[in-house]
Amino acid sequence: MNKKGFSLIELLAVITILAVIAIITTPVIFGVIENSKMNAFTSSVEEMKNVVVMDYNEYARGGEVTYNYSNNDLVCPKCDAGTDLELDFTGDIEEGHGSITVKDGEVISLNIENNQFKATDKNGKVETVKKE
Repeated sequence: MNKKGFSLIELLAVITILAVIAIITTPVIFGVIENSKMNAFTSSVEEMKNVVVMDYNEYARGGEVTYNYSNNDLVCPKCDAGTDLELDFTGDIEEGHGSITVKDGEVISLNIENNQFKATDKNGKVETVKKE
């Protein structure tokens, strides 16, 4: 008798091996996705920080100035002849909000967060942590 094809045992063995590979690789893939989201969040916050410092220095703003961020709008309240000034930056933080405070051209306070991550300024560097 000439048999062609695979036996049931061989097919089950292949399916089992594929299942084990899937179980091993799934957490790795989700970790890569999570790290990518965090890096994108951090990059957007760094861009915001740079734009705020440039605005502060370019327009020779004095004292302590707080810039607010919400709904993808970065605003300097009462900076433009007593009206709100909206600043353009590249980046997008979904459901993000917070503020950046600058004094003498240096960021003295940075607190931007969304539903997943929170960014603060630690010694001049943006530090992002995952919210629990």
